Amino acid sequence: MQFEVTSCQLDASKLAAAMQPLDPDARITLDSAHDRLEVISSASAEQVQGVLDQLGCSATPLYNEVHISGGTTCCGGCS
Repeated sequence: MQFEVTSCQLDASKLAAAMQPLDPDARITLDSAHDRLEVISSASAEQVQGVLDQLGCSATPLYNEVHISGGTTCCGGCS
């Protein structure tokens, strides 16, 4: 699932730590230059948004996936 995040200084390691109770195997890719976040997890989008809220971030789900380098939408062509 992908999100547009605003109003926060999100750090992928902080988010990974906050996701541990929901899904210790969650994979997180953050594109801070474009305020995009990809979370691959067994947790629901609502649960992920709850964690983001706890971290002080406003998040909007992206229903049309965007390219996030290193995430599941990465084709490898940029490197």
